[in-house]
Amino acid sequence: MITINDNIQKTYYAIAAVYLATLLAVVAIWGYTPCNDSDGYIELARQSIAYGEPYPCWPTIYGKPFIWNIGQINLIALSLWTTGSIMPVVVLMCVMKAATALLVATTGRKLFGPYAGLAAIVLFVLYPNNWGQSTMILSEIPAITFAMAAVAMMVGEGSGTTKNNSNYGPFKDNKGLGHSKNVLKTVPWRAMAAGALLALANWFRSISLVFLVAFFLYYLIFSRRQIISRFVPLMVGYVAFIIIVGTSCWMRTGYFIYQGDTLWFNMAEATYETSIAPHYGSEMYPRGTARYIAGREHMTAIECSAIWRERSLEWLKDHKIDYLEKVPGRLMYMYVNDMDNLTAFISDKSKAENNYITLPYRHLLFEIGSLSGVQKLAVANLVYYLFLLAGFVVTTIVMLVKRVNIKQLFLPVFIVVGGSLAIVLAVHGETRFKEPFMPFIFIVVGAGLQHFYSWRKAGKECGK
Repeated sequence: MITINDNIQKTYYAIAAVYLATLLAVVAIWGYTPCNDSDGYIELARQSIAYGEPYPCWPTIYGKPFIWNIGQINLIALSLWTTGSIMPVVVLMCVMKAATALLVATTGRKLFGPYAGLAAIVLFVLYPNNWGQSTMILSEIPAITFAMAAVAMMVGEGSGTTKNNSNYGPFKDNKGLGHSKNVLKTVPWRAMAAGALLALANWFRSISLVFLVAFFLYYLIFSRRQIISRFVPLMVGYVAFIIIVGTSCWMRTGYFIYQGDTLWFNMAEATYETSIAPHYGSEMYPRGTARYIAGREHMTAIECSAIWRERSLEWLKDHKIDYLEKVPGRLMYMYVNDMDNLTAFISDKSKAENNYITLPYRHLLFEIGSLSGVQKLAVANLVYYLFLLAGFVVTTIVMLVKRVNIKQLFLPVFIVVGGSLAIVLAVHGETRFKEPFMPFIFIVVGAGLQHFYSWRKAGKECGK
């Protein structure tokens, strides 16, 4: 028997296919967008190819300040080694971005119902900042795709639906919105696979800890009996991937490395930098600061990290309040806008350091007519973004007050809030650092739209 979930899943696939075609068209028309980080990835990838080993290898550890995003660098190295070009990676980024859209819809459907998933994917693909990201070869897209795949595997079918699937959405009675079914009810082998996917995501970019904490807290609060049968297999898959990757690196370099590590490099800067915003183009190793290490060029990234960790922790002992006072500002800076990916549409992208967009926020209304086309797109994106943030906050508050879908709401809200706080507690908050959490904002807003239409329809029927 074909259910509404089967039909709407086909709609998700159709939307994702059109979105993929759009992303490929953007690449064909506007081309590749270089970035400072991706230029660094390419350099390390070429060094690894020349040395004949995957990253990290000895030449990419010795004399380097940190271990960067391993999976993305190796993906670029594979593309350069096999084709001599990075464009296959760009095309893959388009495919993975479209896959993320599909996973947003699927996860939204599983958590809140089919029309929540539909609203989430429509919001996702129409969001201007999601149009240009796949012209870049940064690590966010694959990390987010694998993490979202893990979440989709952990969330069980029917978590956001009633027994009668047709009773969900704005077109039916929509009974049972306040039910409290278990959300993370996957089978052990799927939990193990999800754990491996989270570790794979972490291999591309260190984002998985917040997902693991979210899953653990969910089981601890809502389903303690399943900690052994579900969370342990998740950790088995996660640790197994780490052992395989880390052992491989240890055999090559003598170091057990399984993920990027820039934490203490960034923390060292916090010991002397008073601003909440990142400073691009400033001196990276100022003499007399915790970041400066004499003879750093003759040390490994691991040795540098150990020195920065010791110095940072020593500084934190006497400056806890000073450090914590930066957190609210960092959080505001990270969420002040979301237009990093719109640089894909600027006319001259030849120099990575110039690929950014600014807006005259203080005089925006008076200067709107003199803005460039890309800046006007950024303004439209800003309005859209503010709607998303407002929708996320309002939906969360309303559902909590009405005690609707509390279990379903826990995962996306914790990942967004907990993940954002974790980032700004650890490092300065660049605006693109929130990318891993944006899919869950789309999901929650999609759920809010579904419930808004359902409640509105119920109110009209009561008034008849």
